[in-house]
Amino acid sequence: MKIARFRSGRRVAFGVVMNDDVVEIRGNIYNKFRMTDTRHPVSEVTFLAPTEPSEIWGPGLNFADHLEFAATVLGGEPPSAPAHPNPWHKGRNALTGPGEPIIIPKDSNGDVHYEGEVVAVIGKHCRRVAPDKAAKYILGYACGNDVSDRTWQGEDWTFWRAKGSDTFAPVGPWIETGIDPQKLDMIVRLNGKEVQRCHSKDMLFTFPEIISYISQQVTLQPGDLVFSGASGVTCAIKPGDTVEVDIPGIGVLSNPVAAEFESSAG
Repeated sequence: MKIARFRSGRRVAFGVVMNDDVVEIRGNIYNKFRMTDTRHPVSEVTFLAPTEPSEIWGPGLNFADHLEFAATVLGGEPPSAPAHPNPWHKGRNALTGPGEPIIIPKDSNGDVHYEGEVVAVIGKHCRRVAPDKAAKYILGYACGNDVSDRTWQGEDWTFWRAKGSDTFAPVGPWIETGIDPQKLDMIVRLNGKEVQRCHSKDMLFTFPEIISYISQQVTLQPGDLVFSGASGVTCAIKPGDTVEVDIPGIGVLSNPVAAEFESSAG
């Protein structure tokens, strides 16, 4: 099932995507809901970020082939594979939805990269959950782009601006509830050209392991988002580009790239 948050006119609602329509629902997507008789053509709605999370998390260095690339960003020798998840945090300010621009900050030197990832959506209150129970706390999965400024990653002790700048967390286009998260291809296209391809089976830590680890100290709430981590080598994006994160079985998340002054002028 594809659960979407969307805007139709001035109304924001949740619905289920069924072929070329979005069927509005009534109730709580994290508990119980029912489909109504109200339908909207997909072409006539604007899909939004699928939730309004209180927290956005992800694991650093969660793919073995990303370790060597990390050394080029942070300096020094390639780090060893982590013994446990090493979560980073993005603020809600970073969240943006399908079709919304990724804004390159005007004081960045432009070394801003895409990172196509799977995103788990938390479905219920999650605190001190064991790894073998954590999957029950996941509502479903979406496409995500962990946009990262590589220069700031190397300069700052924390990644507060490198990963947490406004619009640096595109997520969408909806939540898919009926998939195995460790059996997903993750494809990134830049201006229509494939630039990254990896598979979620190669994650060093699975989603249940990551969520369990975070939940030992941080309570996760319904709607919170947990990224998978990125694989391989990425490259810079620039104003005028379009980035697509394509995860067969979920959908395609597409975002244009713009400079900060261009966005402000509008």
